[in-house]
Amino acid sequence: MNTNEYGQVTFDTDEILSMLYAGQTIDQYIVSDVDEQSLHQKHAQLFEISPLPTAVTPDKSPMEFHREKSSQWQMPQEYQDIDLETLLSRKCADKGYTDALYMQRIVDEMEQYKIRGMTDTLKFLHYLIQTCTKNNIVTGIGRGSSVSSLVLHLLDVHHIDPVKYNLDYKEFLR
Repeated sequence: MNTNEYGQVTFDTDEILSMLYAGQTIDQYIVSDVDEQSLHQKHAQLFEISPLPTAVTPDKSPMEFHREKSSQWQMPQEYQDIDLETLLSRKCADKGYTDALYMQRIVDEMEQYKIRGMTDTLKFLHYLIQTCTKNNIVTGIGRGSSVSSLVLHLLDVHHIDPVKYNLDYKEFLR
């Protein structure tokens, strides 16, 4: 399995053959070998099999394509419209974090997330974690320098209180 410059997943001929031998249908997969793709399409009707989808090349460069796509988050409107500061303040209160240190930490971190243009990322993470929780999908305790972010902790991305352990969020937001 490979990914082309537009993020489309493609499979080489050996992978497609392995899928066929395993009894899988391949009619939703894109074959990376153009010659094999053409051969399959040519004989699909003759053997009464579905033609394979072809990779669609957008009419823009890969850089333009990814820049556009990375600004479009696939999440419900209610998450796109959420006021992060209000949400974080509420979650802070829910966890019993009443010390002013926590509120200042939220302000400081959010300033850095805004500078980096990452507020939509935070909203999507909130949506993703909420979706996992609703569907009983296990998420991790925490990993790497992300555990130094109180904002991520309050969004339940990780379960480590960075203020309690005096972790500097600048380790994560460099």
